[in-house]
Order: sequence, then structure tokens, then C-alpha cells
Amino acid sequence: MYCTQCGNKLSSAARFCSSCGTSVSHAGDTVSAVAEPTQTNGRSKYDTWDNSKPVMTIRPVFIPSVAVLSVLPLQIFFTIWGAGFFGGFSLFAVEWLGLNLPEGSTFIFWGLAFFFGIPFLVYFGQKRTYEKTVYKFYRDKLVYMEGFLASEEKTIKYDKITESSLREGIFQKKYNLGTVRLATPATSVGSGRSSSGIRIQDIEHPEKVYKKVKELIGC
Repeated sequence: MYCTQCGNKLSSAARFCSSCGTSVSHAGDTVSAVAEPTQTNGRSKYDTWDNSKPVMTIRPVFIPSVAVLSVLPLQIFFTIWGAGFFGGFSLFAVEWLGLNLPEGSTFIFWGLAFFFGIPFLVYFGQKRTYEKTVYKFYRDKLVYMEGFLASEEKTIKYDKITESSLREGIFQKKYNLGTVRLATPATSVGSGRSSSGIRIQDIEHPEKVYKKVKELIGC
């Protein structure tokens, strides 16, 4: 294990870096070497840090049960919709082809396909996305990489962030996870749609992280 601030090699039991004094978190790779600088002449406590190095690095934690259960309402809705819509079309095709299938088999087939297919896609998609996701908080900006098939790096300046909030869902609380949302002015995207801010999902020790995020962005 190495300190993210100065690169000094650390022991597995280290609480602070022996070289620069940075506090070290032991929550896996979720938060590593979180800096705790002191207040300096009334300025922001992070003003004296080198902007080329992140003050805090966060990675989301993938919990299969949280990923699957979080889409349960949509899973039920699309199971009913898919069974009725695709099952009805399939029934006409079966009758037209003269196939001798049990009554209601087309509805059951599509219902099962949606019921098991949706959580499978969510599991696979979120797992691959989280593997490529990392959030690096610098003194004046957030640089993050997200992606599924490929990662894309983006940057948000703190002065563009208008609001921050923390949400801990029912399933997240069981594993001490939470989601931090950072709002920015809406920007037009594509066909008249808009996007505002980012969601830093499924982070460990959310209250502790959220407190440090607010100190950095100032809101």
C-alpha cells in the first residue's frame, strides 16, 4: 500500500503516512489516503495542496444484491409488460404457424425471460461499469472516469457545482453505502434533453465521505 499524496510505502496497519502525515483509510480501495490538512490563515484548508495530486480518491463498491434489488420495481413492471406485449405477439405467430404449444406458454416464456434477464443485465452492466469508475477530488476540481465498454474521463470545476446531497437507500444502508449527488447547471444534450450533475453511487462510509466532499466544493 502506498500513500496517494507522496507515494511513500505504507505498512498494512498504518493509520497515517510517516512521510506527509496523511490519514489512511482501510476500507478497501473505496477511499485511499484521505488528506487532513489544517486551516491556514483563514483560507480554505485545501489551498496549500499541490493541485496535481488528488486530495481524495473514491471508487464505488459493487454489491450484487444491492444492484439486483435496486431494480426490483422495474423488474416486476417489465416482467408484466413483456409477458403481455411479446406474449400476445408470439401467440399470433404460434397460431399462424399452426404450432401445438400449451396454452399460455408464450406469456410464461416472455415473463420468465424478462424476470431473469433484467437482473442479469443489471448485474453484468453495473459490475463492468464500477470496475472502470474512479472519482478523484483535487483542490479545485473533480476528475472522474466512468464507462461500460470504454471509460471516459470528465472534469467538473467546483465553482460549477451548485448543490450537493447525500442519499442512503434501504438496501445501501445494510452495507454502509450511499450516493452523493453533485448538481450543476443543466446542459442541453441531444434531442432537447438536459443533464445536470453527477451521482457518485455506492460509496462506503458515505457520511464521512460526504463531509469531506462538502469541505472541498464549499456547498
